[in-house]
This record gives sequence, C-alpha cells and structure tokens, in this order.
Amino acid sequence: MPHAPGGPLATLPRYLPREDAPTAESVWRLAPEGLDPWSVAAFLWHVLPPEESLFRDVDRMPVMLPRVRRGTAPVDEEDRLAERLLSALSGTVSRRIAEGARDVSLSGGVDSAALCMLAAREAPGQVRAWTMDVHFADAVERNHAKTVARMAGVELVDAPIPDAVLPDLFEPAVLSNETPLINARAVASFAFYAEARGRGASVMLSGAGADEVLLGNPEALAGARARVDEDRHLAREVLRPAAVDDLGPKHDTDRAPWGLVPEDVKRPEEVRYAAWVLRELVLPPELRGARTHGLTVLTPYLDLDFMKEALALPESVLVRDGVGKWLFRQAVRGLVPDEVRLARKTPRYAHTALSSPVRERWLELYRAWLSPSRLEPLEVIDPVAVLGLLDRYTRLSPDAPEASGLDRLLMRLVSLAMLHAHCASGTPCPES
Repeated sequence: MPHAPGGPLATLPRYLPREDAPTAESVWRLAPEGLDPWSVAAFLWHVLPPEESLFRDVDRMPVMLPRVRRGTAPVDEEDRLAERLLSALSGTVSRRIAEGARDVSLSGGVDSAALCMLAAREAPGQVRAWTMDVHFADAVERNHAKTVARMAGVELVDAPIPDAVLPDLFEPAVLSNETPLINARAVASFAFYAEARGRGASVMLSGAGADEVLLGNPEALAGARARVDEDRHLAREVLRPAAVDDLGPKHDTDRAPWGLVPEDVKRPEEVRYAAWVLRELVLPPELRGARTHGLTVLTPYLDLDFMKEALALPESVLVRDGVGKWLFRQAVRGLVPDEVRLARKTPRYAHTALSSPVRERWLELYRAWLSPSRLEPLEVIDPVAVLGLLDRYTRLSPDAPEASGLDRLLMRLVSLAMLHAHCASGTPCPES
C-alpha cells in the first residue's frame, strides 16, 4: 500500500471491506455491523494479525516495513554520524515548515525541543509551541518546555485539560481513534488537539516516533514482553473458555504480537516492535484523533529520510551507560538547552481511574460500560468475571503491582464495548 508522506512507520493501515469496494482510511466509512467475536478475543490475547481488524467483514492492508538494519561504526565516526542525523532532521523540519506547519507540540523532552528550535529557525516569529496542562503531565518537562519556548522565541500556548472532562471524552476519543485505548493519555490528547484546533492550529509537528527509531527507551522491548504476558494472563480470566480454545489452532498464542507476520521475519525485531507500538498505540491519537478535529499532525522523526538515517545507526551510539538516544543528544548540542538535552527519560504509566482526581466518575463510567448488557453482545467476554475484576480493581491503590495490568484490561474492555455499540447504533462517523 502507498505510504503516508512520513514513510512506512508513519502510516496507519487502511481498512479493506471483504467485498468489491474501495479501501477507506476510516472504518466508519464502511459502516461495519459490529465487532468480530474471534477478533475481540485475539485482540485481548495480542494475536490479532495486522491484516485483520476488530470489525466484522473488514480487513486491514498491512504496511510494508522498511528494509533497514543497524550498522557498525568506529568511535571516530560518531561526530560524522551525529552531523548526518541532525542534517536529516533539519531537512525534514524545513520541508514541513515550507508546506505550512506553524505549530509544534512541545512536551519538554529532547525530541519536541529539537523540533521547536528547528521550526523557529525556519520561520522566525511565526511558530507557536503547545503544551498540555493535565494532572499526569511531568512538572519538570513542563518547566523545560517553558525554557525551550523562551530560547526559541516562540509563543507558548498552555492548553488546560481539566480532569473532570476526561471521562466524558473517553467515548468520542475511542471512536475517533477507532481502536481501544489503554490509559487516559490518549483521551487527553483528544482534548488537547480539539483545543489547539479551536485556537487556530491546522498543521502541527509532533515528536511521536522518536523513541521508536532512536532507542529512546532501551528497556522498552523487554518491558513490552512482560506487559504482553501480563495482559494474556488477565485476558484468560475474562474470556470464555471456548474463545481461548479457538485462538490456538489459528495462531501461535505464545508469539510476540510484533512477530505475527511471516514476511517480516527478515526485519530486525526492533523494527517490528516499533511498527507494532506505533500502529496500535502511538499513531491513532496523533493521526486519527487529531484529524477528527480537522487538525493534521506530522511526525518528522518518522519521515522517510530521517527514519533511514536513525534505523541504520549502530546501537552502540544510541545507547550508552543505559541512556537512550545518546548520539541524538550529542547531535543537538548547542541547539537544545543542556538541562533538556541530557534529561533522562522516565517512562510513566498514567492510571486512568485509580490516580485520577475524579476517580469516582471514572469508576462510575466503568461500571456502566462493563455491565452484562454491554458485554454480552461481544459474545466472548464473561461479564461475571469482568465484574469481579472491576471490584478487585476498585480496592487497589495506584502503586499496587497489579494495578497497571488491570487498568489496561478494563480500559480495553470498555473501549471494545463502545466500538461495538457505535456500530450497532448506525450513527455517523466521528469525522462527520
């Protein structure tokens, strides 16, 4: 299939009806009748192939992964590699600015900081930087965003995302993403892009994908394997036994979800994992969610020219002393303030209900959507088991070892119920 302007890793699969009809970017344009029961079970077990969708009689067109492998380089080549990397990013940002981008999502990390500084150089006095004021935003990164905006000489717009609005935006966020969500961050992004569009933003640069192509989180792959194992263990508790049995004959239920396509076996596992994370988790809020509001989000770190440079770099220059993006941090010396450039990445999981200031509102929403009347139509979910897990969840503290896994599962189940209900309602697609 053709790639988006950003290249293969920045492309979401198109939907393909199982009849003679054109493909569609949005599944709602195909008016699916509901979710496919086998696909629901496979999704919860992390064995849903990229060519199949959650929806009845709707497939997906898989995106061909890039044929790249990391090389090797002597230490005396590192300066040259850093120059090439920064040059590739500068060229990508320059093209995007020439095409009309004037807004930058600025989280305060090194990736978005570099985009902001480069954009400001290309269009002095014309760029706005956007931050999100939500309760789980990192206070240090928000201060870094202010520093970067001041040094870049750009207007900084702080979009307030009140906690009280997030539960009510959960359903529209799920419908716009067209896939289940696993925490409140995607819901906050939905609100953030609505706010940005309302204030006149139309094309925004995002640092999404930088971690995946620059090894920003060296422990991500191992952590993902552990989360998949945990998700499968919990899925067994809520899936009907017959649904679990039906998964075995068709697919290897122990295989990592980023290893389900035989044709991709020649690609490095890191690339397969990056494609899976981007397709299933990162890109839907950035591309589909923003598009619902009429906002186009561009991802320079996934543009073809930069991606080729980044994915060909030796791992030894990207990870050093346990710190990811090492070469990139060297490449942006003099461009990004040192306190931002050298800040260690601290991955955070935003519990949706347990840590929210409006915890009771979230739990009320969960109870409404995880009722037997909502779950029975999915056919493969045991509502009694789900209610038992929900009761267990409500008694946990946010730092309990099992909190994150239960949080992910419950949000996925609520999302699945919402997607199925929307199919059954026959209401227009969210983009309309």
